[in-house]
Amino acid sequence: MTSNQASQPMDPAVVDELLDRLSSDDGFRDLFATDPRAALAQIGHVVPADDPLLCAQTTVLASKEELAAAREALREHLTSAVTMTVIFNFEAGKVEQSLGKN
Repeated sequence: MTSNQASQPMDPAVVDELLDRLSSDDGFRDLFATDPRAALAQIGHVVPADDPLLCAQTTVLASKEELAAAREALREHLTSAVTMTVIFNFEAGKVEQSLGKN
């Protein structure tokens, strides 16, 4: 990943779509859990091949309810330049903790 890419936050419209679908769409959630690159590409966010997508590597994806409850904090984090320097994840039981909210 280049330093220029590292400082770029996600587009707010893409973040809204991501959070909407992760908190409501079972098919998208399944795709995100098995192939996060494909899921993100589906909503218009192409991830460079050299980006390890650490935040999307989960054993158990957080529930729809957990993601919905943390929506504003997730949105703030994903649209911030901090998103590429501070790792968080969508792991069940760890969303709030990884955002420093616990």
